Amino acid sequence: MIRKVLGRGSQAEVAWTPVSVPSVFDPDAAPELFGGAVKQYRLRFLAPRAKGFRWAFRFEQVRRRATVYLNGRPLGMNGDPYTPFEKAATGLRPGRVNELVVTVDSRKNPSLAEGWWNWGGITRPVTLVPHGRAEVADLGLLSEVTCKGPATRCKANLLVDGILSRLPKEARRRAPAPKGERRGRLLPLPQPELAVTLRSPSGRVTEGAFPLAGSRAGRRRLTLRMPVPRPELWSPDSPNLYRARVEVTYKGRVEQVKRLRIGLRSVTVKRGLLHLNNRRIQLRGASIHDDYPGRGAALTAANMNTTVRELQELGANVTRSHYVLSEAMLRRMDRAGIMVWNQAPVWQRDRRPSLLASAENRAYAVNQVDRTVKAARNHPSVITHSVANELTFTPDRKPSTRRFLLDAQERARDLDPTLPIAIDIKGRPDYGQQLTYGRFDLIGINQYFGWYPWVADFTRLEPFLQEMRSFYPDSALVMTEFGAEGRPDMAFAPAEEKGSYGFQVQHVASTMDVVDRQPYLSGAIHWTLREFEIFPGWRGGAVPGPGRNTRHHKGVLTYKGVRKPAWSVLRDHFARTPLYP
Repeated sequence: MIRKVLGRGSQAEVAWTPVSVPSVFDPDAAPELFGGAVKQYRLRFLAPRAKGFRWAFRFEQVRRRATVYLNGRPLGMNGDPYTPFEKAATGLRPGRVNELVVTVDSRKNPSLAEGWWNWGGITRPVTLVPHGRAEVADLGLLSEVTCKGPATRCKANLLVDGILSRLPKEARRRAPAPKGERRGRLLPLPQPELAVTLRSPSGRVTEGAFPLAGSRAGRRRLTLRMPVPRPELWSPDSPNLYRARVEVTYKGRVEQVKRLRIGLRSVTVKRGLLHLNNRRIQLRGASIHDDYPGRGAALTAANMNTTVRELQELGANVTRSHYVLSEAMLRRMDRAGIMVWNQAPVWQRDRRPSLLASAENRAYAVNQVDRTVKAARNHPSVITHSVANELTFTPDRKPSTRRFLLDAQERARDLDPTLPIAIDIKGRPDYGQQLTYGRFDLIGINQYFGWYPWVADFTRLEPFLQEMRSFYPDSALVMTEFGAEGRPDMAFAPAEEKGSYGFQVQHVASTMDVVDRQPYLSGAIHWTLREFEIFPGWRGGAVPGPGRNTRHHKGVLTYKGVRKPAWSVLRDHFARTPLYP
């Protein structure tokens, strides 16, 4: 059930109406709705009777702010609209009917830059999860793979990372020795144990068990390694997935069970080129947004299946989004062999007014990077973590941005040392080398030469890319954005007119020709696969638009999924490019 919140005095007069979850407040991108609203979701449910477990509500995504109540008692708030969070279900009544109420405030801070529609609502699933007396939170199963040949003679470790939760009091002290033992001697009490079972695609089982030492402080970071013999590697052309079962036991009782499908693979940058399993690769793909007609950001399983199918039909081996993809979408990418450029939703956040100027806002952004990495790091399709998108052209001369980028990079690398860390930058010439960018393994270049007025001369693209290589010879370079608007209302306008389908075709073809001539580039990702809703007043950046326009038209598919002529041009270029050059 959902209702609009009009103020305390009038809440009782507003009726509840049935609604499904996930959902958005309103799937219509009417300009007057962009600012957001406040609404409440209510669910009455019968709680389980399981004894000896605590419970928590896990929200995969709520846009924008959530305040959670259980049986009239506040459980807490969350202010990150893009990453998962949990709230302890304090006061849950086992075996009885409980009432969960979530107040969702989608009102957007006008200072916060976001180049997509402000969808409000509980946009991804909500689950009630059990927590035992001992558990490993934020569990990560990461692959450490080294190969002496191209995907041959490989050795692998499973890297287990997470936070051991606060243990029962008796596990954090030592018991006195029995009578008759040496006086003063203390004996260790039972400690939790973590067991891992891996089943390879061919059926081979690998097992490991690790005692978990507690901490007086109550929570402790742990990092464990388990060798995996004869690894069956994940790659786009062979997306092998292991079945993983992780079990935490304490005093003979199972306290936590986690089942995952994981992949073993190596992603590295060597001499400024991107490698997968010790083989150089070329990325070719298109970016996506969580945005479907009638659903907004609250995608159904059918929507996600459609996205994967459309990427496959395009011949894409990679995709990218401005925020972490949902768990269900990432699982689909794992199975389909489509690589993912995982990115934190820190977009243009240091433009005026700069939200990175204060220590508080920098810490908030770094924490978004933290949660983005944790949400995606178990998926073999994820090949990099990008900490931000399109910040200042000159971070070397903007201390607050530089500080954020270095802190965010350090956090991302600590949470996932198995992947290269990326930064996506605005591509424009004449700003010179930035030492800050050189600290990143991967540099994504968003460029719109020949489209926007400030980079109107397309012929400058190739020299610009060559200059970038000279600036950053040790970083892999990927063109993470390019494209031109192809507006359905201008479909048959002359090809030389920006906004026409003909112009979009020529622009895509010319850009891909430039990409194909640069042997040092590790890939190109078109912006975007489908059209999506954007902030009101968008005009394409280079052409005037219709009166009410909230639609971004750079997609090679329309908002409803109809192919534009540029789709075929992109597909043909992708088909001519091998994954392993």
